[in-house]
Amino acid sequence: MISSSPVRVMLLWCPGWSVLAARLTQGIAADAPLALTDRGFVVACSAAAKLEGVTVGLRIRQAQHRCPELIVLPHDLVAEARAFEPVLHAVEEKIPDVHVVRPGIAAVRAQGAGRFYGSEHAAASALFAHLHDFTRHELRLPVDLRVAVADGLFAAEQAAYASSTVAPVHLVPAGGSPAFLADLPVGVACDKKLDNLLQRMGIRKLGDLAQLPRDQVHARFGAAGLRAHQLAGGEDTPILVPRTVPPELGMQVSFDPATDRIEQVIAHCEAAADHFARLLTRSSLICTEIRVTVHLEPDALFQRLWRHPWQFGSVEVLDRIRWQLEDLAAEAVTVDDDSLGASVLSVQVLPESVDNAEHHAQGLWGDRPDEKVEHALTTLQHRLGHDAVLTSTVAGGRLLHERRVLRPWGDALPTVRERRLEQPWPGTVPGPAPATVFSSASQVQVFTDTGTPVTVDGRGAVSGQPAWLRTAEGHLRIAQWAGPWPIQQRWWRKGKRLNRFQLIDNRSTAWLLLADGDTWFTEARYD
Repeated sequence: MISSSPVRVMLLWCPGWSVLAARLTQGIAADAPLALTDRGFVVACSAAAKLEGVTVGLRIRQAQHRCPELIVLPHDLVAEARAFEPVLHAVEEKIPDVHVVRPGIAAVRAQGAGRFYGSEHAAASALFAHLHDFTRHELRLPVDLRVAVADGLFAAEQAAYASSTVAPVHLVPAGGSPAFLADLPVGVACDKKLDNLLQRMGIRKLGDLAQLPRDQVHARFGAAGLRAHQLAGGEDTPILVPRTVPPELGMQVSFDPATDRIEQVIAHCEAAADHFARLLTRSSLICTEIRVTVHLEPDALFQRLWRHPWQFGSVEVLDRIRWQLEDLAAEAVTVDDDSLGASVLSVQVLPESVDNAEHHAQGLWGDRPDEKVEHALTTLQHRLGHDAVLTSTVAGGRLLHERRVLRPWGDALPTVRERRLEQPWPGTVPGPAPATVFSSASQVQVFTDTGTPVTVDGRGAVSGQPAWLRTAEGHLRIAQWAGPWPIQQRWWRKGKRLNRFQLIDNRSTAWLLLADGDTWFTEARYD
């Protein structure tokens, strides 16, 4: 909504939040070159990457050419929003009704805060000081913060961009937004297409656009031109919608002093896990996906997403925390097996996927394994480790080992969409499928009656009639054979050109072989 009386807006901006959030969630060092990409292009990069010549807009290959050690990650808006939540909570401790513009930028109405703190500048300074202490003591990270106050959301955002580390608080007086915006380029208020048109017409600054008659701008450039003219004149009256804080269903356990003992961490998390399970039950909800975040000294965050095929209870939550800590301990070089190598500051568990419990009521005959089977497998998993007990399912693929998907017991299996069973997969083995698929293909040899090795050229032509198969068990006479069937996949990687053959030996055992030129492998056996 646009009117002639702009709202005074106080805006918080965290420069480079995309990179900082990725560093927080992935545990990447501050001095490491990092680039975030979207659809093949760099959309954000760290200071270390900029020093190597990486800039926004480069293709991934160009950026890696300029900086070979560049860490490339996909741009994840969901992770950015999740990492921004603690900052929003800190803002709400000082000023309520926070409006989230996007991850890294939040706004509040300045009028009420100015009355409470005595002036707008005092309110902005108090917010900046509070957030500075919060990021230093709670997040334990040096976060660049800027606070600006101006007429309207657009002017406040531009004022934040005009601030600096020396003067992080920027106040534009009431009614001074048009003069402040006048020297800014016209492209900040419109899209690229309108910006190019205005530039060709000699209108290069917002002040030049604001001097034009509004009705003529509207008639010439349409709604986009009208919106840009209103923004250039400082007549932005946004509707600041306070964010709806969801019910706190997660759990967080802080350790003071920090500890590096796995059993101590689990013991301190037991009460919180029980409360988490009871809260879900009271809310008539079940949780099938959680995100466990372990905060280590000094500023490392290790996150992992866990899925459950049925629902998470307190025992399942504690198991996931333990397994995640054991993975961290396995990566650390320590003398004690129970030591993590780094002290834990806090453990946070957030539900990622919740649903109404009535949607998951069990059928008449049940839809879960027998309780005795479940107890036995869970006990084995406790003793042997998370990855020691596995369940399996079938996925799409051309090679048989690609079609076997193994997951630790208790983790949700891939969905039908993730398994891609509906895709055609040309070159796959037609049914019936072989009963035994070897975990690793064993090399064998195929000969003709004269003892000459059988080879397959690039066009799939066989050099001779296969007559003998030599395996680890000895020489087997080939009674019948069929093939080849070429397997063409990932041609852009210039990988192996495989051909599949079916053989039946003199013991009536059927084999599935893969041939790569003069090299043969056993892929499976029909038992």
